[in-house]
Amino acid sequence: MSTSHNENINCRYLSGISDEPKQLLEPISGYAHEPLLSLEEACEPLLNIVSRLPVHIWIAKQNSQNPADGLTQDESAAIHLYTMEWDSSINESSVSLYVHLNQTLKGIDRTKLRPWFRYLKLFLTALAKLPVAPRQTVWRGIRADLSNDYPQDEKITWWAFSSCTTSLKILQSDLYLGTVGTRTLFSIETINGRAIRSHSHFTTEDEILLLPGTFLEVKSQFNPASDLHIIHLQQKIPPYVLLEPPFEGAELYPSSETVQAMSKNTNLQNNDSSRPWYKNNKIRFGIGAILAIIIVAIILGATLGTQTRTQTETLLTSTSTSTSTSTSTSISTSTSTSTSTSTSTSTTTQASFLYRGSPPDPVSVADAFYTFDENVFDLYSYRNGKVIGGSVSYIQGYVAYGQAIVLNQSIPTQINIKPAFNLTVSSAFTIEGFFMLQKTQMNAILIQLMPYISMNLTNGILTASLGSNITIKGKSVISTDGWHHFSFVYDSIRHTMTIYNDGIVEATKSSITPEISSNNSNSPIIIGVGFQGYIDQLSISLKAKSFEVILWDATVAAYYPLELSWLDDRGPNGLNAGASKVLPIYGWQYNALNFNNTGAYYKANGFTVLGTPYHAFSIALWVRAEAQPGVFLTIANPYTCLLVLGFQNHRNILVAHLPNATATGEDVNIIGPEMPSYAWTHVAFTWSPRDRAKLYTSSYLQAASSEASTLNNARGGYNSSPMTITLGTYNGAANCGDIEGISSSQTFMGSLDEIFVFARELQVNDLIQIITP
Repeated sequence: MSTSHNENINCRYLSGISDEPKQLLEPISGYAHEPLLSLEEACEPLLNIVSRLPVHIWIAKQNSQNPADGLTQDESAAIHLYTMEWDSSINESSVSLYVHLNQTLKGIDRTKLRPWFRYLKLFLTALAKLPVAPRQTVWRGIRADLSNDYPQDEKITWWAFSSCTTSLKILQSDLYLGTVGTRTLFSIETINGRAIRSHSHFTTEDEILLLPGTFLEVKSQFNPASDLHIIHLQQKIPPYVLLEPPFEGAELYPSSETVQAMSKNTNLQNNDSSRPWYKNNKIRFGIGAILAIIIVAIILGATLGTQTRTQTETLLTSTSTSTSTSTSTSISTSTSTSTSTSTSTSTTTQASFLYRGSPPDPVSVADAFYTFDENVFDLYSYRNGKVIGGSVSYIQGYVAYGQAIVLNQSIPTQINIKPAFNLTVSSAFTIEGFFMLQKTQMNAILIQLMPYISMNLTNGILTASLGSNITIKGKSVISTDGWHHFSFVYDSIRHTMTIYNDGIVEATKSSITPEISSNNSNSPIIIGVGFQGYIDQLSISLKAKSFEVILWDATVAAYYPLELSWLDDRGPNGLNAGASKVLPIYGWQYNALNFNNTGAYYKANGFTVLGTPYHAFSIALWVRAEAQPGVFLTIANPYTCLLVLGFQNHRNILVAHLPNATATGEDVNIIGPEMPSYAWTHVAFTWSPRDRAKLYTSSYLQAASSEASTLNNARGGYNSSPMTITLGTYNGAANCGDIEGISSSQTFMGSLDEIFVFARELQVNDLIQIITP
């Protein structure tokens, strides 16, 4: 069904650019709630809008019977239908579907999009399921001079679907721009294009389709000839959601690109070079000038060729471990140490970047990583382990969705790993993991990288060695009542060795040169000699991690920034969430979630630390009260309830409810201030055995209770099971009731943003860092 005059022409490369609106429109939303239908059903509301639609649907489905990329026939056909050109020689008013759709997407009146919702659901679902094309430069153009519409440094948005080609030669051909006449050529650095060739009507062209709401920055302009204007655009993640994802968990942008852009977006943050997300930051310097030079050379040589550049950037994801437990005494000691350390260290610029959307590498990004999920294999399969001696077993791990290895030493047992690392005197390293001891005052080798280089327990005290006479020893005997995060860092530049327990320095020593023997290449890495207990999430990295990163790995249970990939945990544990009926909106920090729809919720499971008796914890988030007060956070497991946060009726008074929290089993209700409506306010709740319960807003202590001494997770039995955090609605066990002034049946209507869960008590200095833009 191609046209006679357009048979081999993809007109979308040249169309739809000149009439992009100059103003910022409302985001594209609402369509995602539509059901996923067949192509025929999805297009039914369009029959009176797009002429001759049924026959084109039939052709599209006939050409999509063996779809690639795991798409269904209807999903592939939705893409095919979009790419088809209607034959206008039959009827001058016969306009292709993509023309109608893109004109509507560029219209100010968003109500006119409603007939397209079903098709958009199917079409964008298909595109979201396609692999994201690698970061590259693509091209599109128009036979007109648009240079005045694209001044340098301007931020612009393309609201329609935008078709681009990876081959500049195609655009220069006489079928498209040609080589004479007034032309504008766009060179676009893309980060989330979709390669649709396998599903397109044009099967011979490498078309890259950009999604609606593509946010671009004009980097430069160049005029190699009087009638040729070349505009270099660089795609950015928009500061707010401009296109609602088509389904829960859909990543319209790679998550790593999202974090990179969010940490650098100049609309909402200063250009803070202390907060890089990727490792190769320098590659972006001078990119506009470099591209302009390349284009000059190409044009002067009279040969326009493809200029595809894939930047080599090490981008990070979030999966790993954190937190620990201790007795009431050791928690108090840790809290005290943490406070003094934060006073001297956490006030630096480096510490604050952890709270600004740029988390450190997850511990799974390592030179060797062991989840111990029913095996002793390295995540990367380079250094798989082998159990030597007795047998091992597995239980639910610190990261509750996985397992941990159990060593009981009824028969001497250890894990040997080969090949070992080729360490030299200039080698730095970090060893970290979660350990639960089943015996006090134990002597054990936790992990040995090579003879005399190891992290150990000596009479139950954490120690480390870098040689036969180079050792450091911790301060106290490790408790046996829960998980602990142990780490051993050697910094070969500063010549220091440091051991940490639960993110707090236990001992450090400087001016060290480790004893490295050249005859140890056949010595295996050894884990667990003499150790009785559990091990989970063991990571070995050949770099020295900073105090701030160790503290993050040890004590951040989860971090949900609620950006475009709003189900992702960007903390070290990878406790991704589930959600229903929430709506992405403009938030305090970029994007947020709105809970005004009936039944809306956001839920994350597996918080071991919140189920651990007498373990300090903190919850911090931004809240905006709107149409109706109610419960906006519940922490509970199937057997008991730990904490409820909400607003009292009528006046939005903040309440923290702790059921059965006193020594005699009475409820504690902590009453905070009256909260403003339709204004973002930061709320934090902290608990520790020493300081008990505290309620903060905007880093100011508003209320506290010294009576909340024995929380429900300390009541024995299954009450200590891992907890679930539910946002936006009440979701607790029976004993969550009696929340002062709040009915658990009343739905919260408001918005939430930037949720942190910590395995330690936050101090005022920490809260100030979290809320400071």
